[in-house]
Amino acid sequence: MSPIWKRKPVVGVGIGVGILGAFALALRHRSRHSDRGRIPDEISPAIFATRVANTSLGDFVYHVCGSGMPLVFLHGMFLGASSYEWSKVYTRFAMDREVIAPDLIGYGESERPSTPLDPDEHVQSLAEFLRSVCPHRPAILVASGLTSQVALLLAAKHPELIARLILFLPTRLQDSSQAQTMGLVSGSMIPGVGRFIYHRHTSRPPFIRAWLSRTGYSNPENLAQETVEVLASSSQQYGAEHAILGLLKNRKKYAASHRLSDIMAPAHILWPARAPAFPLSEATTLVRQLPKTSLEVLNDCSAFAPMETPGILVRSLTHWLDGDLAENLPA
Repeated sequence: MSPIWKRKPVVGVGIGVGILGAFALALRHRSRHSDRGRIPDEISPAIFATRVANTSLGDFVYHVCGSGMPLVFLHGMFLGASSYEWSKVYTRFAMDREVIAPDLIGYGESERPSTPLDPDEHVQSLAEFLRSVCPHRPAILVASGLTSQVALLLAAKHPELIARLILFLPTRLQDSSQAQTMGLVSGSMIPGVGRFIYHRHTSRPPFIRAWLSRTGYSNPENLAQETVEVLASSSQQYGAEHAILGLLKNRKKYAASHRLSDIMAPAHILWPARAPAFPLSEATTLVRQLPKTSLEVLNDCSAFAPMETPGILVRSLTHWLDGDLAENLPA
């Protein structure tokens, strides 16, 4: 299985995709299968360059802008997931840092293998990715949802790559209500039927709108048509079903609890108060287990706050990152 790369102009201030990078991207486009619909340009802001990074487990498509300490935004794992989840947030931080927003392997515009990656493979692919795009520079990771567990494992296994962690809703998806909030709706265990239901029902805009309105957003009126279109387009790309159907079977493997004591990087947890499927007790338990951590409850945020109320996330991240920036300024 091979993915499709979109073609879009990239307008930047002092940045752009190099000739070699553009040539490589064009060659990849020619060699990929046809997709099931074009991914809208809104998946990434125009001022960000779109590039490709190769790893042994697949190719990442990522968006980058700015210079300075790397700040990497990792989207969660849910139906139609991609770097779009953070796109209304990460643009605000490119003035002081190098902002990097990849699509994980299996999601968005990155490679979508027929055999989905397990947690250890996601850790390996991200370690290779970080060494490629920000060599010799530890990054601040901002991760959401189930991907937060991958970020924690990455910090435990490769501490040299991580300066700090910011984790939004670092859940383990422990029950069916939490999985349903993330759009992970069981289809059928009969071979082929699950894929049929995925393509004919769960990846379609009507289902995505109903799912987010019912369980994902705290206020359905905040759900933009653009968001529905981007998630539907991402979920309908060639091979996108493999990651989601695999996650339905293996989501409980995404747990970093056995490695938490090994994590020395400071961690800041952002927990949405308007996500009823996710009790605050999960966050307080994690705080007790991590050696260096702090907790902030976001009273007006849902499970999809980066898309529903990005301004709140921007303010919270700015407050935390400004303190980090001050610590790293020369005397």
